[in-house]
Order: sequence, then C-alpha cells, then structure tokens
Amino acid sequence: MHGYEIITQLEERSGGRWRPSPGSIYPALVKMEHHGLVTSEEADGKRQFELTDRGRQMLTDLRAADDTDGDTATPWSDQGGDQLARGGDLRRHVSELVSQVRQIGRFGTPEQIEAAGDVLADAKKRLYSVLADDTKS
Repeated sequence: MHGYEIITQLEERSGGRWRPSPGSIYPALVKMEHHGLVTSEEADGKRQFELTDRGRQMLTDLRAADDTDGDTATPWSDQGGDQLARGGDLRRHVSELVSQVRQIGRFGTPEQIEAAGDVLADAKKRLYSVLADDTKS
C-alpha cells in the first residue's frame, strides 16, 4: 500500500477513532524501511510499501506477545468504554470543523473569514466554560 492507503485503512479499522497524519505515517515508514521491516518502490507515481519477512516475523511476535499477556486489543479498541467512543466522536467533530475552516479560508470572502474567526473564538470560550463547569460529570 502507499501511505495514504495505510492512513485510510487505519481510520477504517479504528472506526474513525484514529486517523494518523501523513506527517506521522511517512517518517514511521522511512524508519521501518531503515530497520528492514518494510521495502518500498515507486508504482504509478506513488511510493508503495510492503512488509519484509523480518517485518512479518515482528508482527507475528508482537501478536504472540499480546496473546500471552491476554491483551489482544488494538490501540483503538473500546477499552475505555463509552468515554473512548465519545473521544472518537470529538475527534471526528474537530476533523469536520477543520475541513470547514479550510474551505472558508480558501474560498471565503474577507467578511466570511472574519465571521468564521468570531465563531471559532466564541467556540473556544464555550469549550473552556465546559471544562470549568465541574457540576457536569
């Protein structure tokens, strides 16, 4: 797979709870390649990565270690119950918000950009007030 496919797979497998950035995936892949865990080659103008035998063995070893520890959960599994799921919802909302802000920044008029800034400033204040309200738990 190429890096974007890996990012997409991680997002899908985590049910949208984890979408690593290209800035974290590509350096990790380069490091894995340096350690002989993956190889890469250009295909259709994209760099494709594949596990090496050493990488597959390491994956098998990690899975076996998880099995003996009784901890076979993925990093995004629902170990934290509903709180983790709600955190995933928050991340999804933030991701959508960032996308909307980018659209306004790219295509909005100066007045729309200013109005969006006001909305974001108000949202920050309201979020801090949510944290400050210790009556809600």
